[in-house]
Amino acid sequence: MTVLPDDFLDNTLRARRKLVEAILEKGMGPSIDCDLVRSSYLLSPMVATYGSAGLNIAPFMVSYLVKESCMAEALEKLRDIERKYWGKGFEAVKAGLSFVLDYVYNEDCVDPLAMVSHVMTKGHTWRNIIETGEATLGILIPPDVAAYEIRTTAQIVEQGSIYEYVNLVHDLMHVIPEGERSHPWYPAVVFRVREIYDNSYQKLGSRIYP
Repeated sequence: MTVLPDDFLDNTLRARRKLVEAILEKGMGPSIDCDLVRSSYLLSPMVATYGSAGLNIAPFMVSYLVKESCMAEALEKLRDIERKYWGKGFEAVKAGLSFVLDYVYNEDCVDPLAMVSHVMTKGHTWRNIIETGEATLGILIPPDVAAYEIRTTAQIVEQGSIYEYVNLVHDLMHVIPEGERSHPWYPAVVFRVREIYDNSYQKLGSRIYP
């Protein structure tokens, strides 16, 4: 596991894991719905880019990339979930959440310095990343828990194992349970962390990594 500040891991990766564990333990309900709302800024940070498309900022649902040593196993498990649970509703959701705990939020398998999403249009973010290869993620965890600025190198990926992984992870919650594909797979984007700043009111932009 890459050495990152414990507070940062607690507020990001481990907080996501605790949310998934709570959903598996309690099922969906009012308290979990509230937790999901409170976690929305963590799960979907703002992504800022620059380039010929202009200064741009947009929310992206962001996950983590597993290490290369875990990728083949993770992909096979994802394919197996798709085969076995296609269209099986909450049963499929539970299988997906279990996968997330075993791989995506497992500190032995995940690379916390590689976050992933996908780009659904070739708009501002796409154009800027293609040109500059850079992006900054802004995470706010209300009310006053934490705020982070994560500066990254960014890359669009349109084929291969990372492309498949990102789209299958998305499908775990948004396609497989319903058993209906409402949209095609989209190009993946990989954000590799270069610097992290604590932007809370207590630290006001202090660098915490590296």
